[in-house]
Amino acid sequence: MRDTSTLTILFSDIEGSTAKWEISPAMLERVEQHYAILRAAVSAHRGEEFSTSGDGLAASFSSVAATVGAAIQIQRDMAATGLSVRIGVHTGEVQRAGGELLGRTLNRAARMTSVGHGGQILVSDISATLLRSSSSSVRMVDLGSHRLRDLADPERIWQVVDPELRSAFPPLRGLDTFTNNLPSRRSSFVGRDAELREIVELITRRRIVTLTGPGGVGKTRLSVQAAADALSRFDAVWFVEADSTIDDPAHRDRAVDELARAIAVVARVDPEHDALRALTKAFRSRPVLVVLDNCEQVVVAAAQLAERLTDACPELHLLVSSRESLGIEGERVVRVRPLDPLLGAVELFAQRATEAGATIDDASRPTIARICETLDGLPLAIELAAARAPAFGLDELLGALDDRFDVLAGGRRRAPDRHRALRATVDWSYRLLDAQERRLFEWLAAFRGGFELDGVVAIGRPLAVTSAETQRQVASLVSKSLLEVDQSRPVARYRMLETVRVFAEEMLDLHGESMAAAKAQAEWMCQVTDLSYDDPCNAAVEAAAIRLEREADNWRQAMLTAAELADPELGRRLCGPATSFFLLGRHDMRDVVAPLLDVCLDPVARRAVASAMAVAATGSTDVAEIRRWSDEVTRCFGEQSKGAAELVTWVALTSAGQFEASVDVCLRAADDVGFTQDTRDLFVGIAVTDRFSLTDSEDRRVELADRAAEVAGRSTTRLQRVTCLLGAAWALLPDEPRRSLDFVRRATEDIPLLPAFLQRTLPGNVSRLLAIVDPRLAASEIIARLEAHDDSGPTMDFLPVVHGAVLLHRVGHPAAGPALATLAASTMAPYLLMMGLDTLAGEAARVHRTVSLEELVTSVHRGLSSDEYDLWNRGDTG
Repeated sequence: MRDTSTLTILFSDIEGSTAKWEISPAMLERVEQHYAILRAAVSAHRGEEFSTSGDGLAASFSSVAATVGAAIQIQRDMAATGLSVRIGVHTGEVQRAGGELLGRTLNRAARMTSVGHGGQILVSDISATLLRSSSSSVRMVDLGSHRLRDLADPERIWQVVDPELRSAFPPLRGLDTFTNNLPSRRSSFVGRDAELREIVELITRRRIVTLTGPGGVGKTRLSVQAAADALSRFDAVWFVEADSTIDDPAHRDRAVDELARAIAVVARVDPEHDALRALTKAFRSRPVLVVLDNCEQVVVAAAQLAERLTDACPELHLLVSSRESLGIEGERVVRVRPLDPLLGAVELFAQRATEAGATIDDASRPTIARICETLDGLPLAIELAAARAPAFGLDELLGALDDRFDVLAGGRRRAPDRHRALRATVDWSYRLLDAQERRLFEWLAAFRGGFELDGVVAIGRPLAVTSAETQRQVASLVSKSLLEVDQSRPVARYRMLETVRVFAEEMLDLHGESMAAAKAQAEWMCQVTDLSYDDPCNAAVEAAAIRLEREADNWRQAMLTAAELADPELGRRLCGPATSFFLLGRHDMRDVVAPLLDVCLDPVARRAVASAMAVAATGSTDVAEIRRWSDEVTRCFGEQSKGAAELVTWVALTSAGQFEASVDVCLRAADDVGFTQDTRDLFVGIAVTDRFSLTDSEDRRVELADRAAEVAGRSTTRLQRVTCLLGAAWALLPDEPRRSLDFVRRATEDIPLLPAFLQRTLPGNVSRLLAIVDPRLAASEIIARLEAHDDSGPTMDFLPVVHGAVLLHRVGHPAAGPALATLAASTMAPYLLMMGLDTLAGEAARVHRTVSLEELVTSVHRGLSSDEYDLWNRGDTG
């Protein structure tokens, strides 16, 4: 919870510190002396330091008189350092969260400090009023009202006057001090501090900086804020709305001239007969910043004008905002991203909703975060939604956002047409596309969760669009900020913001092409999944299963399409062998597979869908259901199994905790010459791993270890290598522990490259083996996974907690009992059965109380990190 109190805040900052650091060898010593003076004054007046930033300090006080007293002492003592410090003082409500102070009071105090000069003490009007009503004899002079950057309301500022301090200073550096026409803002600037600093630095070093991004992402607000922060670096700053100019390709020179005239009017330059020549004359020898806003409709004219002006005016700088870049030499493009839904977006929503009259508290923030995530972190959408919060309530608003364009219609009365509602914002970008681009854009709405270039090429075929043309159109959609591209992966991945995708989906439906696009998307998905069950365990199947992790949402959508079309052949192709590997541990997908069971009645289609259903049921609490589907798969495959039915049978038996029987199935399959070598190799690894880790059998230990080691040495399929290395490691553990550990190390290197379920489960097998050989090493390995743990992720992400609790039980740590009891009562219960831990957890549940999931993770982490148990250093943990 956040505590709110009224405090007086003091901010300080060294004037010109950057230059002093460059030229003064003694700067470090002088800054340390300066900090000593600041802290001595704060302490002497019973203040509390809460932050240091750059070369300044922030402190809070319970009274204005004490704050001003500290400020005067600082300025008197600072003369000895040769540094000039400016100080701002402001009083208001401050929130305390986890030792940090937060709130608008801090922002106002900081902004006041920034407009002052070295040696000056500035006091806000409210602080001045409180000071006059106290018994303080401090004198102040009224410096008038000033607009401060990032603040909606101007501030009346007072200067403290003291006989021992300098009293004459230049005018304050507020927005009104510098020549500019920047629009005033009635609301505060939230988030993007890092981006803001980057852009301010860029526009002083680079001649042309362009902010690109989708409509509603906040380009205009960010450019205005950056220009305001850079005011003191230019003779003049001019803001020009470029979208009123018409970019006519047939009359390009006219479009350039009209844009030049728009700048001339704003900059108070007489355009005479040649606006470009007049601007060149006015800007040639002056440092001027021109902010060109919303250039996407005049991007070619803006590019030509930018080149001509910057060539002729060496001190002219341009800050451009556009949904696509100008594409000219010397341009520095900055992609403006949506706000992080968990950070700046939540703060933006909370502030705007409070201003609209809603009641926001800490308990509201998880719901706000979900609203912001649903709205892609788009500032415009968030502000429109926040304005609706008082009328809807947060929970109702979240539910209503499925119809976001209707819920957020209307917008702000005086906003430009393109920003008046969310739909208009996206429609503005849509109308800038040519006819072919619009159609592809609409069809791309069929993808969910992003897509790669092969998907776009496939969906372009029904539109009679060539591969080369498809790539050109994709590049155009990216440049126009209607597609996001993630190039951090080995293969570039594209996605639409959900708000943009919903708009495209509406257009697709309006044109009657929704089902055609859905069918094309499903056909493309079959290119990933439609592999033969004759060889269900080869490297191609493994690669496809890993690809399906990226395409989970697309696969789900394709399955829904197959069910809607009642197309058994499409259903069969979507449930190839890779699908079963992908579905391991995803019992939430059962409802996606189930509708196709009523459609796929012929044996070939039925066995594919039943295999998917059996595997998807893994992890559910109904073991009988898993076995029922396993039996149906066996019947459907008959003599044509090729190993697929055996894999499903192994899954069912393991889910029921019948480890001896599951190992027997794998051993028989490993020896079946009717199966491909890849399939037999996989069964070797499973059999060896399960036999020596789950059943503790000694039978055929040496023979199976040698066989698994041989497979690991030659197999080209990663899954086969990993399972065989782990199986051999377990088999060799009693007699050759060093070789066993080497096999574990080699397996661990490949585990991160396996399908997701195996990435989560196999490290547990590693942990259990290490717990026998080296408990401390096992603890370190589990701690690393715990620290990467995401309790908002799938159930399987709790597996490191399970492994940690079991290790703590082995060494007798008291945290183990409550942890195991909690896991027994959680959604992890089916997996405890699969790992043979259900009895252990059940016994703990009879003795210990359960704890919250947060306490569970914390207690296991703390227990594994402790040094109090000697058994950490031993290899016999029982």
